[in-house]
Amino acid sequence: MIKNYSRVRLLTNKYVPDGAPEGAIGSVIEVYDNGEYEVEFADAYGIDYAQIVACEAELHVEGPNEEPMRHSVAPSSTATIGA
Repeated sequence: MIKNYSRVRLLTNKYVPDGAPEGAIGSVIEVYDNGEYEVEFADAYGIDYAQIVACEAELHVEGPNEEPMRHSVAPSSTATIGA
């Protein structure tokens, strides 16, 4: 069973019409009693681009050291306060 808020990689192209291709990285936002998971996908800026309901066999839980196949995190900007 996958836990809520787990980071997952999509293992199928079944959801391409919904905007979520194979390899997309998302977060589980709901775990349903029937064994399905609602997964939200967002770009590097946190803008949602897809939301699907998938079964566990279509998802791989990402470990903390695994690199995503898509959507790298944008570098943060640093503001300098002048004196």
